[in-house]
Amino acid sequence: MKTVNRRSAFGIGDIIGGLSGAAVALPQSMGLGIVLFSVMGFDASTGALAGLIGATILLLISGGVGATVGMISAPNGPMTMMLVGVMSTLSAEGASSGAMLLNLSAILMLVGIFQILFALLGGARLIKYIPYPVVAGLVTGVGVLMVKSQITLLAKDWNGSLYPDSFESAFPSIIALLTMLAMYLTPKLTARRIPAAVGAFVSGLLFFYGALGYLPFEVNEKWVVGTIPSIVNMHFDFPAKELFSLSPKLVVLTALALTILGMTDCLVTSLVADSRTGRQHDSRKEMVAQGAAELVIGFLGALGGWGTKGATLVCIEAGGRRWAPVVAGLFFMALMLFAGEVGRYLPLSVLAGIVAMVGVGMIDLNILTWARHKRTRLDAITAIGVIIIIVSVNLVVAVGVGVLFSILLFISMQSKNPIIHRRIDAREHRSISKRPVEEERCLEKYGEDIVMYELKGNLFFATADKLRTEIGGQLRQDRILILHFRRVRYVDMSAMIVLLQIGEDARNRGCELLFCHLHKGLGFGKKVKKAFRHIDSKHTFNHRVFADSDTAFEYAENRLLQKHGYKNSERAKAKTIAENDLCIDMASEQIEEISAMAIVREVSAGERLFERGDYGDSLYMLLEGNIEIRLYVNKREYKRLAKYGPGTFFGEISFIEPGPRTATAFALENCVLAEIGGKELKKFEERREYKTLIEILNTIAIRLSEELRRSADDIRRLEEW
Repeated sequence: MKTVNRRSAFGIGDIIGGLSGAAVALPQSMGLGIVLFSVMGFDASTGALAGLIGATILLLISGGVGATVGMISAPNGPMTMMLVGVMSTLSAEGASSGAMLLNLSAILMLVGIFQILFALLGGARLIKYIPYPVVAGLVTGVGVLMVKSQITLLAKDWNGSLYPDSFESAFPSIIALLTMLAMYLTPKLTARRIPAAVGAFVSGLLFFYGALGYLPFEVNEKWVVGTIPSIVNMHFDFPAKELFSLSPKLVVLTALALTILGMTDCLVTSLVADSRTGRQHDSRKEMVAQGAAELVIGFLGALGGWGTKGATLVCIEAGGRRWAPVVAGLFFMALMLFAGEVGRYLPLSVLAGIVAMVGVGMIDLNILTWARHKRTRLDAITAIGVIIIIVSVNLVVAVGVGVLFSILLFISMQSKNPIIHRRIDAREHRSISKRPVEEERCLEKYGEDIVMYELKGNLFFATADKLRTEIGGQLRQDRILILHFRRVRYVDMSAMIVLLQIGEDARNRGCELLFCHLHKGLGFGKKVKKAFRHIDSKHTFNHRVFADSDTAFEYAENRLLQKHGYKNSERAKAKTIAENDLCIDMASEQIEEISAMAIVREVSAGERLFERGDYGDSLYMLLEGNIEIRLYVNKREYKRLAKYGPGTFFGEISFIEPGPRTATAFALENCVLAEIGGKELKKFEERREYKTLIEILNTIAIRLSEELRRSADDIRRLEEW
C-alpha cells in the first residue's frame, strides 16, 4: 500500500485557498502594474498585464518549490514604489519608454541574482537583524507613496488644478473613495468572512456602474483598464542600441536596495504563514525560488514582487496549503490567456481605491506612540527619518539610510551596554589556595590592592575606550589589576589597541596588569603576545596571561603578600605542628598532646593522598610541600577545589564524620603531613580530656564557618554570572 504524504497532498482546500488568495492579489497586481507602467509611458492595459505576468511567475515558481506553505507572492507596494521613483527620475531625464523598460529588466534580473547569492551565502539570516524601527519606517513610507501615487493618477483629469473642475472629472475620485470605504467596512460587516480586497472590488464595481445609470455622462475610455493584451501576442520593444546607456550605479544600487527590502518583507510574510499553518519555512530555499522568479520576470519585462501578507492570510484561512499558490498562478495564467476583454470593464478608480487603502493599511501609527515615550523616542526618530527620506528623496536612498541607521542603532545599543559585568577585590574573593592564618589576615587587610574586572559583551572601538575611561582611575601605584575575558564574545582590532594603551597607562602608574580567559573564541591562541604584536609593533605586550581567574588571583595574592614581607621562600618553608593553623593558638601542653598522637606521613610528587570515594576519618596537617584538592570528571579532566601549603590543614569533614572522601588529594610536590585519625577523638573522650578536644573542634568550626561564608559569596556571584 502506498503512503500518502499529507503535507504535500493536493486537496480541495488548495483550490479554494488558491482562488481566494488570487482574488485578493488580482486587483493589487493589476493596480500596481498600472501605476508603474503609466510612469514609464505605457497604457493602463499594458501595466495590468505586466502585473499579472509578475504574479503568475512568482506563484508558479515560488509556489512550485513550496518553501513556505500557503504563501501568495505577487507585485506589492514596496517594490513598485521604489521602481516608480527610479522610473520617474529616468523620465525626468528624457528617457524613452523602451529605455525605462530596459532599466526595469536589468534591475529585476540583478535583484534575482542578488537574492540567490544572498540565500546561498546565508544572507537570509542577516536580513532578520535589521531593527524593527527601520522596517516600520520603510513600510510606512511606502504606504504614504502608494496613497500619493493614486491621488496623482486620479488627478490627471483635473487640468493641473488642485481640485476637480466638474463633477464628471471628480467621478473617478469619488468612486475611489467609496471603494476605500468599502474596503474598510467589509471585514467589520462580514465578520471577516469576506476578504477586504474582494469586498472592495465588488462594491467598487457596483458603485461605478450603478452610478453611471443615473448620471448624464458615458464611460470615458480613460476610466477603465482597457483590453488586456494577450500574453501570446505581447511584445515589448527593447532597444538593443540603448543597452550600453544603462547607468550601472543606478541599476546596482536599486537592485541592492530592492534585495534587502524584498528579503526582509518576504521573510516576515513567511513567518506570518508559519504562524497560521504550524509549518516551518525554509528561508534559503524560499529566497532562491523568489530570486529565480525575479530573473524570469526581469527577462520578460514585467513587474516583480514577493510574498504578500494579506493574500497569504486569506489563502491559508480558506484552507490553502502546499499547492494553493500554484492554483492561484494557474488562475492568473488563464485570465491572461482567455479573459483579456475583461479589462474593458475594470474601472481604474476601483483599482486605485484598493491600492490606496493597502497603502493606508501599511502606515504604522505605533510610531507616534513611540515618540511619546522617552525609552522608545530614538526608535520613533529613526522611523520618521526613514519616512521623510522616502517621501522627499526616494526609496533607494531610504533603504541605504535604513541600513546605516541599523548599524548606528546597533553601535549605540552596544556602547550603552555596560562592558564591566562586575568588580571584585581580594577582600571579597580569594583564590582556592589555602594559606596560613597570618597570610589570610594580610590579604583581608590589604585586599583592595587586588582588583578584578569581569568584562562582558563585545569589546570594540565604541566600548573599548569606555573601558579605558572607567578603569583609568583604578590604575594606582602598587595595585594589581586583573582583566577577566570569559564573558567577552568579541574583540576587534581597535579594542586590542586600546588594551595595549591600558597596559601602557598601568606601567606608567606602577600598576601591574594581568589578563585571564583570553579564549580561542576571541581569536587568541596560545601566543597572545604575538597576536598583539601583529596589531601594533610599537607597543609591547609584556603582561602576564592566565588560563583562568583562579590562577591569576593566586599569582596576585602571592605578589601582595611578598610586598608586605611574606616572601615566597618563607611560605614554602617547612612548618612544624606548632606552627600549623590547627595548633597556632593552642597552649604548649595541648600542642604536645596533638604531636604525640599525630602520625607523620610522606607523599611523593604526583601521588594521591586519597581518592574521591575512599573511606576516611583523618585530619591532615601539611608540614611541607603543596597539596591540591581536585574533583575529577574523568581520568584527565578535573576541577581544582583548593590548594594547601605548609602550615594549613584539611580533611576536617571526614575527621568529624567518618565516611567517603568527597574529592581527591593530589601532591604537587614531595609532601610531609601529620595525620590525626578520627579514633583519637574517642581517646580524648575516654580520658575525659575535653580541653584539647574542644580546641580542635573549635578551630575546625571556625574554618568551616569561614568556608560557608565564602561558599555563600561564591553562590551569589554565580547567580550574578
